[in-house]
Amino acid sequence: MAAAQLISRGKRRTAAYLKAFLSSDSETSRLQGHQDLHNLLEHILSPERAVDDPENLEWLQWLVAGGDTPEDFAKIVRRHDNATTCGLVWTANFVAYRCRTCGISPCMSLCADCFQAGNHTGHDFNMFRSQAGGACDCGDTSVMKTSGFCHRHGPGRNMNVPPCPHDVLAVAEAIIPRILLRVVQHFRDHCRPGIDAYEADMDAVHDADSVLSYLHDLTRMGAAMRKVLTHFLTNPQTYKNFTYGSTPSDHKRQQYQQKSQENYQGALATIPAPPPPFSMEDIAALKAELVHQTFLEELMFWTLKFEFPQKMVTLLLQMLPDNDYKDAFTRTFVQHYSRISVVLVKASDADTMSNRVVHISVQLFSNEDLTRQMVETHQLLEIVLAALVHMMENIQIQSALHDPDHNFHMVVNCSSSTLKDHRYWPLVSDLINILSHRSTAAMFMSNSALLGMWAEFVSLFTGMNLNVRELEHHVEFEPNTYYAAFSAELEACASPMWTLVGHCKQKNTDHLCRAVIDSCLTTLQDWFDAICFQETPPPLQVSFHFPLHRHLAVFISQAVRNGSINIDTILGDPDFLIKLMAHPLQIQVALCEIHSGMWVRNGLQIKGQAMTYVQCHFCCSMIDLDLFLLQLCTSRLDPDYCVRTVLERFSVDEFLSLAVVPADLPMNPEQELSMLQGALLLLCTLQSTRTHLGLNERDLLGQEMVSQLCMSDRTHSQLMDLMPERTTGSNQMKDFEATLKEVADFKAPNFEAGGMQQGTYTPKASVWENEFDPIFILVRAVHRRDFQTAMDRYTAHMKQAGLVEGSESPWPPFRQLQKVLHTYQGIRKILNSKTLHGLIFCILWKSLTLSQSLPEPIIYLCIYLLDMAVDPMCNKPSSTVKEDVATCVPDKRWQQWFPSSNILTNLRHEIQYITVPLKQQESMEDLEDIPEENEEDMDTASPSPSRLGFSLAPTVVRGGNVVVTKSREGQSRKSPDASTSSESRDPGSSSCEDTSGSEPMDTTSSSNELKIEVKQSILSMLVKLHDRLSKDTDRYEPPETWEDADLKWSRGARKHKARDGAHVIGSLLDRIAATCQENLDKLKQLCCKTAPKKFHRRSSDGGDREERRRKARDKQAKLLAEFAAKQRTFLESTSMEEDDSGEGASAESPEKEVAEEEELYDCVICGQTDPSTPDRPIGRVVLLLASSVLGHRTSKDEPPRLPCSDGAALDMLNCGNTYELRQSVMQENFQMSSCLQSVSVGWFGGVYVQSCGHFLHSDCHKSYIRSLRTPDYQHTTQNIDVDKGEFTCPLCRQLANSVLPCQPHQHPLQKVVLEKRRYGSHKKTTPAKEQIKSEQEKAALAQKAAEESKPEEKQKADQAQASSSEELQSQEDKPEDKKDEETGRVSPEFPRSIPTPWRQQAHVMKENQTLDPKPEFQRMIKDLGQVLKKATNADCEDDSILRQGVESIMEDITKATYPKYKVFPKSSVDESLNVFVHSVARTNLELELVQSGNTIVNHSSSSRKFGFVDLLHVLRFHFNATGMDNLWTKLTTLYSDEEERTCSVRLHPELLMLVEKRETPMVLRDATALLIQLTLSLPWPISKAHFTCIVRVLFTLLYTQSLVDISCRFSEEERRAWREAGTDKAASTECMMTESMLGCLISHLVHTPLYHDMDTDLQRVDISQSVWSPHSVEHHIQKYCIHSLRIAALLRRHLFKEDLPDCQDPEQEFQTLVKFLDLQHVPPPTRGDASASRERPFTSASCLHWAVPATQMISHWCQDFTSFVNRKQGPAKSLLLKNFAWRLPCLLRPPSSYDSIFQYHRQRQCTMCCSVPKEPALCLVCGELLCMKGGCCRQQSVMECVQHSISCGAGTGVFLVVNSSTIIVVRGPRACLWGSLYLDSHGEEDRDLRRGRPLYLSEDRFRVLTQQWISHSFDHMCKRWLWHHNRL
Repeated sequence: MAAAQLISRGKRRTAAYLKAFLSSDSETSRLQGHQDLHNLLEHILSPERAVDDPENLEWLQWLVAGGDTPEDFAKIVRRHDNATTCGLVWTANFVAYRCRTCGISPCMSLCADCFQAGNHTGHDFNMFRSQAGGACDCGDTSVMKTSGFCHRHGPGRNMNVPPCPHDVLAVAEAIIPRILLRVVQHFRDHCRPGIDAYEADMDAVHDADSVLSYLHDLTRMGAAMRKVLTHFLTNPQTYKNFTYGSTPSDHKRQQYQQKSQENYQGALATIPAPPPPFSMEDIAALKAELVHQTFLEELMFWTLKFEFPQKMVTLLLQMLPDNDYKDAFTRTFVQHYSRISVVLVKASDADTMSNRVVHISVQLFSNEDLTRQMVETHQLLEIVLAALVHMMENIQIQSALHDPDHNFHMVVNCSSSTLKDHRYWPLVSDLINILSHRSTAAMFMSNSALLGMWAEFVSLFTGMNLNVRELEHHVEFEPNTYYAAFSAELEACASPMWTLVGHCKQKNTDHLCRAVIDSCLTTLQDWFDAICFQETPPPLQVSFHFPLHRHLAVFISQAVRNGSINIDTILGDPDFLIKLMAHPLQIQVALCEIHSGMWVRNGLQIKGQAMTYVQCHFCCSMIDLDLFLLQLCTSRLDPDYCVRTVLERFSVDEFLSLAVVPADLPMNPEQELSMLQGALLLLCTLQSTRTHLGLNERDLLGQEMVSQLCMSDRTHSQLMDLMPERTTGSNQMKDFEATLKEVADFKAPNFEAGGMQQGTYTPKASVWENEFDPIFILVRAVHRRDFQTAMDRYTAHMKQAGLVEGSESPWPPFRQLQKVLHTYQGIRKILNSKTLHGLIFCILWKSLTLSQSLPEPIIYLCIYLLDMAVDPMCNKPSSTVKEDVATCVPDKRWQQWFPSSNILTNLRHEIQYITVPLKQQESMEDLEDIPEENEEDMDTASPSPSRLGFSLAPTVVRGGNVVVTKSREGQSRKSPDASTSSESRDPGSSSCEDTSGSEPMDTTSSSNELKIEVKQSILSMLVKLHDRLSKDTDRYEPPETWEDADLKWSRGARKHKARDGAHVIGSLLDRIAATCQENLDKLKQLCCKTAPKKFHRRSSDGGDREERRRKARDKQAKLLAEFAAKQRTFLESTSMEEDDSGEGASAESPEKEVAEEEELYDCVICGQTDPSTPDRPIGRVVLLLASSVLGHRTSKDEPPRLPCSDGAALDMLNCGNTYELRQSVMQENFQMSSCLQSVSVGWFGGVYVQSCGHFLHSDCHKSYIRSLRTPDYQHTTQNIDVDKGEFTCPLCRQLANSVLPCQPHQHPLQKVVLEKRRYGSHKKTTPAKEQIKSEQEKAALAQKAAEESKPEEKQKADQAQASSSEELQSQEDKPEDKKDEETGRVSPEFPRSIPTPWRQQAHVMKENQTLDPKPEFQRMIKDLGQVLKKATNADCEDDSILRQGVESIMEDITKATYPKYKVFPKSSVDESLNVFVHSVARTNLELELVQSGNTIVNHSSSSRKFGFVDLLHVLRFHFNATGMDNLWTKLTTLYSDEEERTCSVRLHPELLMLVEKRETPMVLRDATALLIQLTLSLPWPISKAHFTCIVRVLFTLLYTQSLVDISCRFSEEERRAWREAGTDKAASTECMMTESMLGCLISHLVHTPLYHDMDTDLQRVDISQSVWSPHSVEHHIQKYCIHSLRIAALLRRHLFKEDLPDCQDPEQEFQTLVKFLDLQHVPPPTRGDASASRERPFTSASCLHWAVPATQMISHWCQDFTSFVNRKQGPAKSLLLKNFAWRLPCLLRPPSSYDSIFQYHRQRQCTMCCSVPKEPALCLVCGELLCMKGGCCRQQSVMECVQHSISCGAGTGVFLVVNSSTIIVVRGPRACLWGSLYLDSHGEEDRDLRRGRPLYLSEDRFRVLTQQWISHSFDHMCKRWLWHHNRL
């Protein structure tokens, strides 16, 4: 059938037709089917058609499905998936897991599904984000243990899966090879000559994307489909038939096939194979010709050609679960491996290609069996090495080491892109992966050709990146090549080296170590010959890179540890050892020179090299091996030669001369001392460091850990990162946790200095006392300050433990010598070399003779060398033959100074004279006129070790009998024991003082040399140095016997105390005394005599000094007292002048009293202490910010939780939503003015006033703001917006944005004047009112536009309003009220239209009310009404600075929140401003209550920082009190005068209800809002009686509201019972009780629809009982009223400066509050039993104060409410049943494990854009998922998180970033990274989830975050704020 016919049949019918033929048993039918399919595919897959044609791709999908839909076909094939491995392939940024407990290979990884399905509880695992991609290894037994497999994968897991029937895959088997052919043809077509190769490659991959995606879909169908693909990918015959088959008959097709073949051959030529080494020419993969035999091989070639595109890499990897394919693909990958290096060098994106190469190779070479097979059959190791060598040979340059003209060695060019871009990394990574298998590593080390090739490769890095010291000019351009050099050595040389060393630790590996050593020795010798090595390297050259030396060192070290090698047979040639140690020694010299500043002209990069050389990731591969190589060489060379070489290379041998001419020294004094210290440190390091001399791995780990912990406390991850990586593999850190537990204590996370600290580890006390090693810390210290920090920490600990000896700073506690392996015992010979003893002698001599002492480090390092030398491990007292020593020895020839090589003998040897050569131009006459130095001046000098200036070794002249020396700086000095004359000395004095002055100096000398008189020994100078350091107050006393000396020293050594210099030297002298009897006798001889007169003179001088100090202190105290007296006199005179110059300062006593009452404030800018005045007010520094914390309170007892599952949901009903809904209902049913007067706003977006408690003058504040705008302060204001008034408090640096004026103190007479002015004035328009008006106009315009769109609704509203007006106008005649004959009170007459039961009930109530209200209470109410009637606004003096400040801060308050929180449509400006003003006061009171725990129990009243009274003054100034008298009258039903009464009685009650039908009933008004409004309306100062009266009236209203709420919660039967009981109770008692009032109220409301069809959801019973009892009713009333009472108590506390009452019992809080507010009646005295009166139970009804009889008041309050209920039953119920018990606000509580958040929310869709966010964030306030930094949800250039912070938190947002576990806080225009709520098991954060450890919620951090959110303290607790620019 032709293709056109098949196409016309349709895709599904054609597919079914072909499937029927291809699966038929008839051969003819199958042939027919194949022919028809061939015809169709020739059309669909024609090369002339685009490969990415969607119509063709759809045809292929339907054809392969064989009549089923593609989706159904995929399901059918997956049913037969019997794969035992997962094989899921992922790309970069995929979340995967790695379990080290289950892993065999360190490269293993698991997908999230397999990990969650497996059992990894308690395992060492981590989650990670893949950087290069990977594949799931679940089910692969070669990579991980079977215990870690999930239930779906593993051997034998899918044995019961049936095989796939043949007919299912019949069409697929026929189509798949044609698809592969079309892909190959497409790639060939894009490699035509003459076009841009890179663009063609990119186009080829892009166009084939859809076909490759379809092949991906096929591989994901399971093992059955992968088996089909494997067959055609790996079958050579199939490839041959389709690519080299019969010549097509069509000429056009024939030309195409020929052209395609030419393109293919041309593409092969573009990637030539690297030239193979001579011995590897027969390896097939290294041959120049590349022959492909399968589709897989050609696809691999195109993958390489196109630089490993992701689609093709993924396709090749998704087939790996098929074992046959894996074997074939590994062979194919090895076949093309040598060409990878060629493509890497030329790659356009080397990083991406490197990652993808490793993505493939790690999946293949992690399998040991497969890797070993490739090594054995395909020479994989040779191929990898050849590729590496070829890559490096292309970038090699000639080495400039030593003499460039004779150096023919080649090194790599560190500036090449190959090294700088790490293009070699994939090949090195593969080599390490291959060598990680023990079998392949053994093959490598057993092959001499491979070892030689590897050594040659390493030699290319030896001596690279050579540095030459600049002496004259600073380097113009600092090179940055050292980054590449260090990385290359570590990755390309050191990492494979450590991998091989790890295998040599096994048994029977001696021959492997020896093979590597022999190869390194051979290559090293060739290298020395190539560089034409001299004995000494050039002093101005240094390279830090000698990996060949380090290879030799590490394998020698391992071989010695194994005990399988004799070093002498390998390194027996001294000349070779001298060459071997030259370059490592040069590096140590260069390190010291760099730290001394001698390389400063080379720029900062040379210092960076020195720091990197000792850095933790490089130290074990560099400095440790270099030091070991030096130890190895010095243990085999002559010790005197070694010491002399060190001194010469450090250039300090001339400095150690006793006669130095300044011109002969190449360095300045500071550099000389630094170099000398470096030489001593190196000698000490070689003796004390045992990294490779005998420490095992556990000890090495402990040593490294101790050194890092001593320098600083570390977190667990920091310690892990700082541990040097000596080996590779999973067992490297197996002892880490156990060692850490031994040496460190865990310090839990805490909060220090306002910041969050992570869990850290600190050294144990035993570590400081026993394991602190200063030398090793100096070796590991990257910065020199790190060592000083460690010493400071050590000193602090020892002082705290009381383990310090001496008054001076302790010296470093150097450790005693430890045993080393026998092979390295020769290193101890250094300590007994005469050259070292001469070095010690010269340093001690100079420390005593220089005018300024040597730096302390030089002295204690010298003492440490001496202490090690006298160690019994190095010496035996009588084992050395003594030699004769001349009386006069030559300078610097130290081998001639001492009689033996035993330090115990040389210690007491006294050197008599030293000859110093003189230059020809010098003579004795030139030195005669040097002045003598006073001995007392020399002795009393106290040099500072920190100073580097000093006088160096002298030339010598004779001054009488005194040996006088001239220093380099022209200062004179003397011999350490010279005196003024021989006659002045005591003949019996000890030699400690006068060993050289017994006879004149011998000046016999030739013309070329000078003889210096010394007559000192090391021992004598030690005694002198001890006495100098102890300041002659504690002279050394030797022990009596040798046994005593040994006992004394051993006891001191066991104490482990911190000692200063004198005690350290004293301990050393004790040790010397314990070595032998001769040394003890010598010490006694030096110290046996009495102290010289000088010592006594010093003591007396010391006493004189103390006396002088005492006199100086007395004189200083006297001067200070005189100065203070003069200061007081001056201040008094100044204040008197000011008083005299002031107006009205005639000393009137009332004004003086006023001045004494004024409150004074300290201005933190000018420092003056003044009162606040209208002309110069003082303001409080405040921060105004919008807050929505109150709105997020809920009524649930349990805190809300963050949802982490689909079933979890949040209850969005909170305080803010409830009050907003309540306000909207009221606005729909009542007048706007009445609504705004009845409620408070600000639950969302309320303004909170926060203060740090500091004050400023107004003029000082303005000057401060002006100064912040100057350029000089721009660096300090980068995170604040000065233009918007922001600034930082000058004292505490907290953020502020306004100044709250303090109310000036007023004289009583001034108050009267101000009150008159206040009542008679009219308030001007303020900026705040203007802003409200402007924003309200904008809202009105928007509303008008909305109303115009609904004309019908507007017309109906106008008609309703007109009808109401007509009804009011029709009733002008009002009946008068009748006067009660008995009481004389006027009461309104009930109209006849009122129902009869209401009239009867009212009369019954009046008859039963026998206790009248107190007349004085009524008078107070009326008086308060008069006050409110006169009140308008608070006012300040016109045009005063205070008024300007009040208006300014009110404007700031108005701007502090967002317009939607302060604009109320359909209201006037005054009404909007009023509700905003009183709500600001309420917001601050409510937040104060919240921050105290929503209770006054244990409330602290000491804090006065807030200044609420000052805020109240500002709010009073802007509050319009007009109409508050009417509100008071409606509230109390008492009129202040007859005019009001007359006006009110004219209206009939029914008409009153009609007039007030749009007024909000009193029962529905917020009592707290009314309290604040009435308080703001009162004149200042507020009378306590007036305030108490208001509280009493409002409590009565609140009480009535609680009764209405209770009655609605009753059932019908309960209401009937309580109504009857209330009537009976009212008839039987004298006063109205709760029962009677409740019954009265129910009687009023029972005839309304309020109780009809009460919704069960509204009947919220908070108390668990079946029937409401009097006790439960009382409990409900108190619970209903207590919150308002708390607010009233706080308000009273601020107004009258009263402390809140002490209440410790929450059950007594209500009673305490009513007593504090003066609500509880004082019981009248009774004649009965007093105890019975005291036991009377407390009830809330006893606190009621009725303005009129209770029945009348209840009836009055119920009238307007019943009218509203009759009109609007539903809204009445919703407004009445409000929630009155809001819990404390709290953030959403996250789950305990962070994995729950991550796994659920990282895949959730955003509700706005309906996509999965790239950076999901969770709001911890409401739980909404947001797109952080995503442009998808942007609105008006504002991204979603910023928008949400405004809508949810009024500018404050707390967001949890899901992908990083961190909290981001948004505050207005700023944002900061707060930290993380989740810590790992070591108390450490894991920001960005880099370590992937399991994280758990930190309760302390969550509590702190919640507290900061509630207290609004983010601004000053978080320090690192950034402008977010609306981009979050």
